[in-house]
Amino acid sequence: MSNNAAKALSNHRNIMAAIYDRINNVHKRPLHAGQIQLAKAYFNHKKRIIQSQWGRNAGKSESVLYIATVKAILDPNSQIYIICPERKQGKEIYWASRRLQNYPPPEFIDQAKDSEIRLVFKNGSFICVDGCENTAAHAGIKPHLVFYDEFQRHSQEFDLEIMRPNLLAKNSSLIITGTPPKRDCYYMQFKKQLLQEIAAGDKTRLYLQFPTSINPTIDKEELQKTIDALVRSGNAAIARREYYGEDCFGGEGVVFPFWSREAHVRPHNVLMANLQKDKKKMKWIAFADPGAATCFAVLFAAYNPYTAQVFILDEIYETDRKNTEPLRMWHRIQAKQKELYDGRWINGYDSAEAWWKELIQTNFKTSLIGSAKTTRYIDDDIALIKSLMAGEDALYVSERCTNFIQEVENYVTDEKGDLPEDGDHLLDDFRYILRHVNYKFIERVEAQRSHLEARTMEGFSHNRELDLVTGWDEEILFNSINADPWDTTFQ
Repeated sequence: MSNNAAKALSNHRNIMAAIYDRINNVHKRPLHAGQIQLAKAYFNHKKRIIQSQWGRNAGKSESVLYIATVKAILDPNSQIYIICPERKQGKEIYWASRRLQNYPPPEFIDQAKDSEIRLVFKNGSFICVDGCENTAAHAGIKPHLVFYDEFQRHSQEFDLEIMRPNLLAKNSSLIITGTPPKRDCYYMQFKKQLLQEIAAGDKTRLYLQFPTSINPTIDKEELQKTIDALVRSGNAAIARREYYGEDCFGGEGVVFPFWSREAHVRPHNVLMANLQKDKKKMKWIAFADPGAATCFAVLFAAYNPYTAQVFILDEIYETDRKNTEPLRMWHRIQAKQKELYDGRWINGYDSAEAWWKELIQTNFKTSLIGSAKTTRYIDDDIALIKSLMAGEDALYVSERCTNFIQEVENYVTDEKGDLPEDGDHLLDDFRYILRHVNYKFIERVEAQRSHLEARTMEGFSHNRELDLVTGWDEEILFNSINADPWDTTFQ
């Protein structure tokens, strides 16, 4: 070993010894297993993008401080940014509490710049805390390492248009920490894409997930009491999300508590295959909320009057005004209908948009069924949808309906208990469909019984034939797409 190499190794050892002495003997917060795993992923395995999902108080902020400190001291002139949803929040978490200023051994620190929320080191490195709302300040910077903290509240614009291009200049890494969101948002889109990249064999990406219990300083008995109390009060979704670090939409204010992707969402080819034998018995319905100036939303569904089952098959959700020209939209609707079922469709619309009915009737000689848009029915409609979601084998939704799924999961009351005033275009279509078929959840009992009797008379074996009343055909499920598209388990 050369003298220079020996000197560098000795310097590295001295630095790490000082850092570990600081965190172990001064802060008295040694790294736990999850924090070590995240640090190794960056320093040892050289991962470029790491998303880590944490339960509350599992130690994510401490992980950020450790990795940022080691990087800053070991690599002179490193530019490191910790980005929170808002600058004020970042200041409270890391600066006002002095967690950042006090974390490194003081002998390596040059100065703390309060106005910039920036800790500068004697070797030229710095750690800066900021918010993702401060887009102008970050355009064009060339960081060596970036953290997104509390990523569940970050914006897509800041990630894709501001910071991600900045990372390319120096082949920099991005480390993401956050608690699972209670609504679908950019966090989930980012995570889904990351998991797809990992599944495709990208070794530069990594996803990690840690529960609150991984933190050895947490009182495990008190933690369990907190979780048990949440479960008893009907807030199991909060327990799973906040303390187990699991994806679980729901909790306080959620309007549709019985909704779950596991119970209701199916691969599109599986859904369509299971409809084939009864397709001529179905009512095929498409309702449109033709808001050409905001969002043009169309929901395509099939209703089986013999089993009282509802199948949400596809959607159109167009927000680009250049693409909402009425005649073009009608052709899109017809093309979608032909793909799903080349037979008779019932076409409906929000009757507040009378222009749509007149245009279609004038140009295509096609009758449309209107559905009055009034708040008088909303509470009854929502109660019906809740019952439908709570029922076994009552509602199935194609994986194609991403916007419908997002509307359902984001349909949350405000602090006053009032329903959302926007973001419900496809839900409105769903309400109109149920109202048109005069759906009553209580009818399912008799409908299933009569359907089963009819199928038995026709000689069907319920042990082998596809039967939507009793469940899904196992062979079709197995041969579909190998995995549930929302299964985010990472091995």
